[in-house]
Amino acid sequence: MIYADTDFFLALLKDKDWLKENALRILESYEGKITTSAITFVELGLLAKRYNLDVVRIFTSVMSLCNIEDERALKAAIYIRDHNLRVFDAFHAAYCEGKIISPDSAYERVGIERVKLEEGLN
Repeated sequence: MIYADTDFFLALLKDKDWLKENALRILESYEGKITTSAITFVELGLLAKRYNLDVVRIFTSVMSLCNIEDERALKAAIYIRDHNLRVFDAFHAAYCEGKIISPDSAYERVGIERVKLEEGLN
């Protein structure tokens, strides 16, 4: 397997990119052998949020290119797109498995039980 960073996926996903032709050639050469990590998804989520792009489409495209099935990344994308969570909060929500310690009430909007850090253990 070969690890690809965010720029590789951006080159493939953007309509026009100065690296697109190279990325397409590399994709063809390494097809089925490309991987990435949650860090790439976080970075793509930040860019999608900044440029108002469909984060779910972006994540599913990258997952498809890498043969990755990551329900948590997809859940984070849905929290970003459909519930307007900030990117880092969306990933925390997706990874917390339903209960989180936090002062941020945004988690409650998506049905996550929150231990209210601001209240301690009263």
